[in-house]
Amino acid sequence: MKTTITVYNSVDNEYIRNTTEKLNEKIKREKLYEDERRRQEEIKTKKNDLLSNSTDEEYDDLLEQLLEKRKARRNQKKDFEM
Repeated sequence: MKTTITVYNSVDNEYIRNTTEKLNEKIKREKLYEDERRRQEEIKTKKNDLLSNSTDEEYDDLLEQLLEKRKARRNQKKDFEM
């Protein structure tokens, strides 16, 4: 009886450990997915709020800043490629 309990108990422990690890990984992936989805929704909401609540002058300033940042990124790419 002692041998049987020892053998089956070890099998059960290994099975439980593997199953628990798989479940934890799945939960972690789903949490990361949910966090990313929530982050994207937050960005979209902030962007829409910013654009809908901006005056024409603020919108023009924002557009100018974005164009300057894009130009700087392109220049960095060119510098890196050389």
